[in-house]
Amino acid sequence: MRSLLISSLLVVLAGCGSAYKTLQPAGGNRNCVEAFRPVFGSDLYKAQVEVAGKNLSGLLLIKTMEDGSTRVVFSTETGVKFFDFEFGVEGGFRAHYVMKKLDKKMVVNALRNDFDLVLMNGLGQGADRLMRREYKYYHGFQKGKKTAWYVTDADCAALQHAELGSRRQLLVDARLFAGEGKLFSGGGQAPDSVSIRHHNFNFNIALKKLDR
Repeated sequence: MRSLLISSLLVVLAGCGSAYKTLQPAGGNRNCVEAFRPVFGSDLYKAQVEVAGKNLSGLLLIKTMEDGSTRVVFSTETGVKFFDFEFGVEGGFRAHYVMKKLDKKMVVNALRNDFDLVLMNGLGQGADRLMRREYKYYHGFQKGKKTAWYVTDADCAALQHAELGSRRQLLVDARLFAGEGKLFSGGGQAPDSVSIRHHNFNFNIALKKLDR
């Protein structure tokens, strides 16, 4: 009985360990992920959103405005809005509209963090931290008490994925793809598809670009 109790305790303690505990400091170019920043003109995506047990589908428009801000608008195919967000050039955020069923602080904050991660807002003057785990390099940008991590190969030739994490826990991972499922390499383009998955509650977003 005692050995079983000790084993159970070790399992619990292991589960409480930091998701980033095994990262090691690394050297390299702290500005290289800037090349992966997606460039949106007026790009329309087929969107599937799963949140709190509800499934929403429709069209998501990401548009760069004349003042450099970015509008993200999610609506049904008949034009009924779910939300309309504005992301400012200097990191500002404004919710122009949120459907009543989604108008909860936790949901709005989660959506803001998700699209900040995908738009690569707040990269500043380069990564605050550069870490590695085996062949993956983690470029970390501080976001208050959280960190946005952009994960690349050693040569920073392709964006493997992006993560938002607290000090101990992986909260969100986002994956951007070029056409035919290839890893996104930037080059002044918008991604062909995007997948966003939350790890702390049931909230997932899938986007597929439409030809216009």
